[in-house]
Amino acid sequence: MALILCKECGKEISDSAANCPHCGAPVVKDVFCKKCGAKIPENVEFCPNCGDQSKSVAKALIPAKKDRMVAALLALFLGSLGIHYFYLGKSTAGILTIVISFCSCGIWGIVMFVQAILMLMMSDSDFEAKYVNTEKSFPLF
Repeated sequence: MALILCKECGKEISDSAANCPHCGAPVVKDVFCKKCGAKIPENVEFCPNCGDQSKSVAKALIPAKKDRMVAALLALFLGSLGIHYFYLGKSTAGILTIVISFCSCGIWGIVMFVQAILMLMMSDSDFEAKYVNTEKSFPLF
């Protein structure tokens, strides 16, 4: 956590706070304009420096959405190598899958095949909840 200055009262507050404890104003974080690089508040629509629409700046900071079908196909064809975990941004699970596949002489690939079938059958919202929006470091199932 870092300390930032409140935009309203100018006092130091935590960057993770939702509101300023001194004046109650909502905490507004700064982002950078992708066109000119100026530091601007995240809640403005246009960059005051160059006039570029800044809503695209906030969206650029959000990681790209992972596709369920791509992850399922990677698990189906390259599951024993853990490639689908690397695609989902779960490198610990990917490395663990490689080690388990190597130690089990490839038998672990059957488990990854079953996981691929489950990925193909689940809805997009279930996929997001289980594989993309998790705090776990390596959900294997």
